[in-house]
Amino acid sequence: MSQIYKNVTGSLQRIGKNETVLIRGARQLVTLRGPTRPRRGAELGDLGIIPDGALLIRDGRIAEAGLTRRVENLAVARDVREINASGRVVMPGFVDGRVQLWPESPDPSRGGSGLSALTARTLATDARKVLAGMARHGTTTVCAATSAARDHSTELKMFRVLAGLHGKPLDVLTAYVGLIQAESGADDASRVESLCTQSMPVVWRRKLARFVVGNCAAFEPAAVRRLLECARKLGFQSFVWAGTSPSAVPLAVEMEAISIALDRIGDEEIGILAASRTIALLQPASVFLRRSERRLPTRALLESGAAIALASGFGLEDGPTYNMQMVLSLACSEMGMSPAEAISAATINAAHALGCGAECGSLEPGKRADVIILNVEDYRDITDRFGINHVHMVLKNGMAIYQEGEVTHWDAK
Repeated sequence: MSQIYKNVTGSLQRIGKNETVLIRGARQLVTLRGPTRPRRGAELGDLGIIPDGALLIRDGRIAEAGLTRRVENLAVARDVREINASGRVVMPGFVDGRVQLWPESPDPSRGGSGLSALTARTLATDARKVLAGMARHGTTTVCAATSAARDHSTELKMFRVLAGLHGKPLDVLTAYVGLIQAESGADDASRVESLCTQSMPVVWRRKLARFVVGNCAAFEPAAVRRLLECARKLGFQSFVWAGTSPSAVPLAVEMEAISIALDRIGDEEIGILAASRTIALLQPASVFLRRSERRLPTRALLESGAAIALASGFGLEDGPTYNMQMVLSLACSEMGMSPAEAISAATINAAHALGCGAECGSLEPGKRADVIILNVEDYRDITDRFGINHVHMVLKNGMAIYQEGEVTHWDAK
């Protein structure tokens, strides 16, 4: 096993790469089975729960999902590795669609330094620690945005590190933000033109990123439009970070962005978003930190039929946690979502917000076996009992990458 597996798992029961696994006896098997598109409106409340459910996993994929008595009696379920999930909730791993693994400007007073001064090995070590923590809390797929760099060589170093982290053990997708600190004095048009003609073609040719971010908090709308047009011509999928820009939603929809990270939205923009394929990416932990500011009209978004996904926003300015269980709790307490809506938004819809809804986000035959087993008897306990890591075990592509350990005890003499 690689070092990242050791860091994440500790003393772990080994499951071979091609081993067939039967997870049986789940009190609630939360499948999220349903349409092959993002869930909207009332669909977000349908978790596809199977009481006393079982999963059969073969070659890292889900082969069967159903009642335990049916699945365990299948011929293909004989002589398999069994995991007893009795009394526990089994559900898809969380998909976190917006994080940064390194801070934009490390604080020198706390021993920080610019990214350019850090070696690739140091960047990888720091990122592995964060990814290991995410895995322990049930995240199995993450989209990492690049941090602002001083120069293109530092950007390329980040890209190489992120590529090396993919699949070890989490799926790490990369979103290119394209903010060069040294060019901060240039006008937006010049900065974006440099990205379009110099940086992005290299990133696309070397397959270093899947997404390009149109950051409306950093560029004027015309510059963001030019950036996204260039990204689309090259073959990238695009995200929009709205900031406080009133033109962000119409622009994201016009440019067919796959998702838009929202800080605020007006009534007219809600209708525009609801009629589009662009998914609203919400960060409840950020809303919690900005308690004095205007809240997002989350219920209005849901009732309009807009597609909604949740993300932690960890590593960004107002992203304090990577624990998606806590994100679910805050989605309910701060944004008025139901536990079922929050789970759907953090799994299947979050997967669609990364363009991988056909591969993960639900427990359906043919999809990757990205599974978490939780120490709760009902899915609503995840949000009600906040601040607790409920994860008992995490499987990525059918292999156990984390399992909770025993607490050591001894008799005091």
